[in-house]
Amino acid sequence: MKVAVIDLGTNTCRLFLARVTGDVVRQDTRLTTVVRLGEGVGESGRLLPAAVARTRACLRGYASRARAYRPERRLLIATSVLRTATGGRSFLHEVERESGFPWRVLAGEEEGALAFRGGTSWLAASPSGASVGTAPLLLVDIGGGSTEFAVGVAGETPTFVCSLEIGVVRLTERFFRTDPPQPEAVTALAEHVAAAIAAGVPERLRLAVPAAVGVAGTFTTLVANKLGLTAYDASLVQGHVLSHADIDQAVGRLAVLTSAERGRLPGIQPGREDVILAGALIAREALRAFGLEAVTVSESDLLEGVALALADGSLPVP
Repeated sequence: MKVAVIDLGTNTCRLFLARVTGDVVRQDTRLTTVVRLGEGVGESGRLLPAAVARTRACLRGYASRARAYRPERRLLIATSVLRTATGGRSFLHEVERESGFPWRVLAGEEEGALAFRGGTSWLAASPSGASVGTAPLLLVDIGGGSTEFAVGVAGETPTFVCSLEIGVVRLTERFFRTDPPQPEAVTALAEHVAAAIAAGVPERLRLAVPAAVGVAGTFTTLVANKLGLTAYDASLVQGHVLSHADIDQAVGRLAVLTSAERGRLPGIQPGREDVILAGALIAREALRAFGLEAVTVSESDLLEGVALALADGSLPVP
C-alpha cells in the first residue's frame, strides 16, 4: 500500500512517501524542512503570522509531491505545538482545504507509541538488533516542543509512554537569552530536564531498562556532526551508537559557540544551529536519568510508525 504522511511539528515539517507491505516500510521520499512553526508560542501561546506563512509555503510543495505519488492513504499528523497553540485547529482546517490532507492532532502518548513502533521496526531485520530479543527498550524522541519516552519490547506495543514538555525550541526560547548562552543557563536547562524526567518516569522503570534507541533530528544531527558529514548519509547514521561521553563532549563543544558558529560545523542542518545544544542536553540528561552509557540512533521514527498504522488501519484517517 502506498501512503503519504506529513509530520507537522514545532520545529520541522516532514514529508514521507512510502510503500508498506505487512511490517515492511519501503521509503520512496523523505523530506525535512525547518519551518519553526512553534516560534514564540511558548511566550505568546499563539502561532505567529511569519511562522504560519513559512509552514503553508512548505506544505504547498509537499502536497504537490504527494499528489504526484498517488497514495492510497494520506494523513497529516500534528504534534506538540498544535496541541497547545491558540488557533491551531483553525490553521489545520485551512491546511486541509489547501492540501487535501486530512489531519489528526496526536496526543503525546499516542505520538510516543507510534514513534516506538517506527523507531524499533528495523531492529528485527538488523544484525545489531539480534541481541535485543525480548529485553525492554527505551525509545527517546526529542522534538521541538516535547520529548516522548516509551518503554517496551521491539515489535510490540510499549508498556509505558509519556510525553514531557521539554522540546528543543521550547527550552531554547525559555532558557537561552544570550548567544552563546551563559554557563548558568546551560546548567539551569539541564537541571530542568532532569527534574522533568524524574517527575514523569517512575524510578523503578528508569533503573530497569538496559538499552535505548534515539530518534529524530537531535540524535541524527549529533551523529552527523560526530562523523563529520558534510553531506548527510542516512546509511551511516542508521544504527550508529552514541556514547554518553560522545554526547557530553558535544555539549561542551556546542555550549561555547554562537549559533552562527555551530551552523558552520559539519552535520548541522540549517535551522538547527540554535536548538542543537538544547537537544544535546536533553539527550545527555535522558541517558543519565536511565543510567545508560549509550544510545543507538534510528533513522526510522514516527513517520514509519504512522505509515505502518495507516496501512493496517490502526490509525484511522478522519
